Amino acid sequence: MLFLVGIIIGCVLGLTGSGGSVFAVPLLLALAGLDAAQAVGLSLAAVAATACVGVIIQLRQGTIQWLPALVFAAIGSLLAPLGNWLGQRVAEHILLAGFAVLLVVIADRMWQQATRKPERARIVRGAPASPVALHEPVCRGNDYGPFKPGWRCAATLSGSAAATGLLAGLFGVGGGFLVVPALRSITAITMQQAVATSLAVIALIGLSGFTGFMLSGHAVSWSTLGIVASGGAVGMLASSVLGQRISGPALQKTLAAFMLLTSAYMLFRAVASI
Repeated sequence: MLFLVGIIIGCVLGLTGSGGSVFAVPLLLALAGLDAAQAVGLSLAAVAATACVGVIIQLRQGTIQWLPALVFAAIGSLLAPLGNWLGQRVAEHILLAGFAVLLVVIADRMWQQATRKPERARIVRGAPASPVALHEPVCRGNDYGPFKPGWRCAATLSGSAAATGLLAGLFGVGGGFLVVPALRSITAITMQQAVATSLAVIALIGLSGFTGFMLSGHAVSWSTLGIVASGGAVGMLASSVLGQRISGPALQKTLAAFMLLTSAYMLFRAVASI
């Protein structure tokens, strides 16, 4: 069962560059019988390890945009502890309900974009993007020359990274499901580049978060982690094949549907915890 959880995490991460932690925590709670603290810690490590496999794959393709990746990882890692501090002072049912609402908002936005503007969600592993920009980006991507971090680009990237780190710490997730929409909104990079960049961010933030988890005195079940991480690696490798056959809009709709299901589960737990 743990190996299956890992495969699901790896497939979701590899295909969408996000959603690993969003789905990992509920799956570990529901299927692995772990408590919340263990699920969060194991999720951070397993998702980070799985993302590292994805980063290695993407390095060969040269799709990772390192400037936004490092900005998101650095600022996100700094703000995540603040989010975690806030989360410890909010009632559990309010936190779970807030998480569910956030998922619904993001799922709705991704579904609407894939339905109304499918050209904004191009083939993830298919042909390269058209050189004609579909919107005027704040930051310029590799399709239009290397990133040139002017003040507007730097401010927007930093603000998005801060919000991602804060929400990631608050809800105990890696933040990848926030990184992909943010990158797609403020840059002109393709979906493939956004997915690859998100994997790098998840790997860096996840490793930092797991280190903090261990330093805080929590016990780590290395055997359990090994099983989940192994499944994650298999899922990530499988996603590299599946991604060549699934369009960007289909991926966004699939992720949105999974987010809505996860939201329903989190709302159920919120009501049950009152």
